[in-house]
This record gives sequence, structure tokens and C-alpha cells, in this order.
Amino acid sequence: MGFIKQILKRFRSFLLYHSMLFGNYILLISYLDSTPVDIKIFLSLFLSYLFTGISAFLVNDFYDQEIDLTAGKPNLTVKVNSYFIGFVVFLGFAVSFALIQSISLFGSYLLLCQFVALLVYSHPAVRLKTKPILGVITDSVYAYIIPVLLLLVVYEVEITEPTYLAFLLFNFCIGIRDILIHQKKDEVNDLKSGISSFAIRYKARVQAVIIIFEFIASYSLCLFLIINFWNSENQNYVLGIVTAYLLTPLLPFFKIQKLIEINYLLRFYVVVSSFIIVFWLFDEKKHYFIILLIHPYIISIIQFFRPFILQLLIQIKHISSLIVNYLLYFLFKLVGRDLKKKPLYTRYDKKSSN
Repeated sequence: MGFIKQILKRFRSFLLYHSMLFGNYILLISYLDSTPVDIKIFLSLFLSYLFTGISAFLVNDFYDQEIDLTAGKPNLTVKVNSYFIGFVVFLGFAVSFALIQSISLFGSYLLLCQFVALLVYSHPAVRLKTKPILGVITDSVYAYIIPVLLLLVVYEVEITEPTYLAFLLFNFCIGIRDILIHQKKDEVNDLKSGISSFAIRYKARVQAVIIIFEFIASYSLCLFLIINFWNSENQNYVLGIVTAYLLTPLLPFFKIQKLIEINYLLRFYVVVSSFIIVFWLFDEKKHYFIILLIHPYIISIIQFFRPFILQLLIQIKHISSLIVNYLLYFLFKLVGRDLKKKPLYTRYDKKSSN
């Protein structure tokens, strides 16, 4: 039961962050390519991404069992039969492959490449995860670059166009930045396990590398937005936002670390792109897709108000019980029986019945 709870917890995190971003990418590329949102293609891509993500988490945890035990870290797969994990992973990738193959043959080849990249990253025979530079690059490729390439292939977009090259560069840099931040946070556990990650091998330089990739990602994103939206109806809005963003990191340079910690870059991208996509979805009369852009905010709001909602429900329950009791009392009194003087049963009767 604990394994299921941990899976659901990880799945929830995956839904809130990665799936929202991937759904955003699907809608954005549809918008840029002037392609109506096809339900079959969208669901095939989105579900494939979910199945692949869950399988990748399990593969990574399975091959990290010994290392996590050494470091004292929790691992989802330790108490689960290895054959069961293998079956779930195989099923996840098989379903994912079938979904992509139904919409794009070349896309299914890319999915195989993603699986191979995951294996060489995690499998003990190769385990690029332990190689400081190759490990960081491989993580970014399988987790960020291949999913975006898959979208471009499925929608038959010209990948060599400057705008999409800038978008790929943005995702590659975000991937590098994210894995380096993760390694910094996990430094103590990696030292316990004897892993020489990039953050450990180049400890004095890792923060500078994170900032460099943050800036490259920032300006490649700005290039992508400017090229695509310069002549659109949202020109003034996008130009203003891009200009503000270009200036923000430069003026308070000493606060760049804070911008990275709050993931300012992706927040900026999500705000700008969501604004444009929402208006496009209204024009296309595809309003129901908007939920994919805003579901993390809805869940956050629900979580914030959850204690108040639970308290309210408890109060409603108590009041409802009180009202029902009074109604029953007066109904019986109307037919000539006072429940206070002559209850339906005594305490002795109740104990006897038990």
C-alpha cells in the first residue's frame, strides 16, 4: 500500500509540473504551425508522455536501489518484486510506443531512442548517470530534448528553422540547469554513495555553470518568442514582456540566484505562451483544452483552501445532524410521542442489541 501511495505522490508531482509543460508545448506548436488541435494526436502524445514518464521513474529508481540504500534515501522499488516492476515498465513503454506509432512512424523511432538513452543513463553496465559531463547531457537529452523533437516530428515541423532551433536550445539548457540544481541538492547523498556527479567534481564551478545555462536559455527563449510573435496580433504585449524580462536579470545581477531558485524563466515562458494560447483556443472554440494550462493553479487553490473546506464540511455535518434530530423529534411529537419522555430505545436496550 505504501508503494502505491508513493507512486501516486510522484505521479501527482509529474502531473503538476512536467505534464502541464508538455501540454503547453503541444498546444503552442499547434498554434505556431496553424494546425487545428486534433484530439487523437493530442491524447496520443499526452498519454504517451505520462506512460513514458512513469516508466522512466521506475527504471531510474530500480537501478538506484543499492545507492539509495547506502545513502539512506527512500526508494519506491525496494520492497516490490522486480518482475512486477519489469512488467509495469514494459507495459508503460509498450503502450506509449503503440500510441505514438499510431500517429507517426518516425516518432515511434524517437521514442525508442529515448528508451535507449534512459537505459544507458541508468543501467549499471554503462550508467552515464555517474559520469559528470556525459550524465548531465544525457539527462537533458532524454528528459527534455527528445520529447520536444517528438512533437516537432509528429507535427512535421521543419526542425532546422531558427525559431525551433532556439526552442530546442532553450529546453536543452533548462534540462542542464535542472539536473545541476538537483545534483547540488542531492550532494550529501551522492557523497555517501560514492557518486562523483558534476556538482561534486566541479563544486567550485557548478553555480557559475547553472547561471550560464540560465542566461543561454533566457535569450534563446526570447529569440524564439520574438521570431514567432513579432508579426502577430500580440506583438505589443510580447515585445513589452520580452523587454522587461531582458532587463530584469541584468539590472539586479546580484539577485540572479533568487531568480533561478523561484524558476523565474519557466514562469515567464508559461505566462507569455499561455496568454497567447488561451486566446487562440477561444478563437478555435477549443475551450476545454484551457484546463491543461491552468490545472496546477486550480489544484494549488484547492490545496490552499482545503483546511477551510474540510472544516466547513464538518460544521455542515454537525448542523445537518442537529436539524435531522430536531425534525424527527417534532415529527414524533405530532403523532403523540415525546421522545424525551419515551425514547425509541433505552441505553440498556442498545447495549443488549450489541
